[in-house]
Parts: sequence; C-alpha cells; structure tokens
Amino acid sequence: MSLAPTRNPDPAVHRAACFLAAITLCGCTAARVAEPMAPELLAADEEAQFEFWHTLAMRPITSNNEAFHGLILFIAEQDEADDYEGRVAWLRERDMLPRGFDRPADEAVQRGTVAVVLARYLKLRGGVAMHLLGPTPRYATRELEYMHLIPPSSPNQTLSGTQFAGILGRIEDYSRVAHPVDAPVLDAVSAQQQEQDQEEDGGESFEE
Repeated sequence: MSLAPTRNPDPAVHRAACFLAAITLCGCTAARVAEPMAPELLAADEEAQFEFWHTLAMRPITSNNEAFHGLILFIAEQDEADDYEGRVAWLRERDMLPRGFDRPADEAVQRGTVAVVLARYLKLRGGVAMHLLGPTPRYATRELEYMHLIPPSSPNQTLSGTQFAGILGRIEDYSRVAHPVDAPVLDAVSAQQQEQDQEEDGGESFEE
C-alpha cells in the first residue's frame, strides 16, 4: 500500500500561520511595563511627588504600581506606603479594588481597575446592576463613561501616563461642578485633554 507524497506547505501560508499563533499567545499575556518608574520617584516628599507627575506624563504605559501611587496621592494627598504591597493594602482596606485583585506591580494598569477605585472614591451608585453587584470593572467603567469622565473604552484597555493624569483631572473638575456632564465649563477645561486622548487612542473621543 503506497502513501501519497507529503507536500511542503506554502512558505507564505506557513509564515501567516506562525504570525497568527504568535498573536494568539501574546493575547493571553497581560502587558508588562518594561522599565518601571524609579522607586525614588514614588517617595512621599513633595519634590518626589512633583517629579512623579512630571515623569508620568511621558510614560507610554502606566503600571499598577504607578497608578496606585497616583490614585493614593489624588485621594489622600500623601502616599505613606513603602512599596506596591503597601499601596494594594491601603486600597484594599478601603474596599477600593476589584474583588480578588492580585495583579503584579509592573503589569500595565487596566482602565477597569482605575474605574473601580474612582467609583468608590466618588461613591457612585450607578444603575441597578452596579447597585446590586457593586462597582465591578465593567460597570464602573460604563458609569464613568456615561458621566464623560473617561473616554469610551474597554475595562481591559491600558492607560498612558497622560491619559491617566487626564482622567484624574476630570474627576477633580467633577468634584467642583454640580453637574459636570452638562456644564460648558467642564468641556472648556478638558478640551485640550480630549484632543490628546484622541491622538493617543487613534481617534477615540469623549463624544457619543
């Protein structure tokens, strides 16, 4: 009984298959920040805080550690934690992290994680689902989108330093304006940041 000869696959098809396999494998791995911010920039003194915000604006990706340091500074005006574990503990003690959160310090922070912290900070009630289940990454992101405090996006998307700082700026504006969604002053204050968000996200906009 003879066997039919085996043909070598088309090289182009083979390369395409390998490329698709690589994308699939990479999609299962969360993005990591290759060069985390220097620890001295996460210190508690005023000079370090100034350098932190200045350096963050130039970061293409914000890590969990950097985001949590920034969030604690924003919420409490001082971050007394010595390391990432201390920052996670600070947020967890205040029930500000997603349930079961266990991501590493150098992993890129997800928008849903930031949304949960900010929803807790603002004490948002949201819709029925959020009221019953609490501010999960999905519902917290959706609520902040509705309020025009973050651009339309997936809870799993990452944030550049500029985008992260821009969101905190919007939250600060929200605390100063009674109804920020309808207030022209908020649109004027955030117009420049909207343009930066659109450029960095490939055309995303806060407008529906």
